[in-house]
Amino acid sequence: QMHSRIRYFNPEQRRAGLPEDVCSLVNALSADDIKLTLVNTNQVKPRTVIVQGGAYGEHQIEDIQVSGHKNQVDENHLAIELAPGCGADLLMKTQRYTNSPTLEFPWV
Repeated sequence: QMHSRIRYFNPEQRRAGLPEDVCSLVNALSADDIKLTLVNTNQVKPRTVIVQGGAYGEHQIEDIQVSGHKNQVDENHLAIELAPGCGADLLMKTQRYTNSPTLEFPWV
């Protein structure tokens, strides 16, 4: 059994894990918040990464703040689009252990 606050998925290749050329750094964790940096190191192609709350979608992502702009999510996952050579600092507010664990991929 895997315990994790977040899990990444590559929607282009339909698999778990970060897409090619995408780097991630978890900067801070608190009881309800996750500070995360995502970077697309490819200088030509955009990349999309799906960030899921928990290893099995058991955590609900309430909202996300990117560059000071707050967006409501209210899902157990969200897709982040990264332009070529760009990155983003994210602050995710989560509600832990509110969803039933599932092995389904986020695009099902």
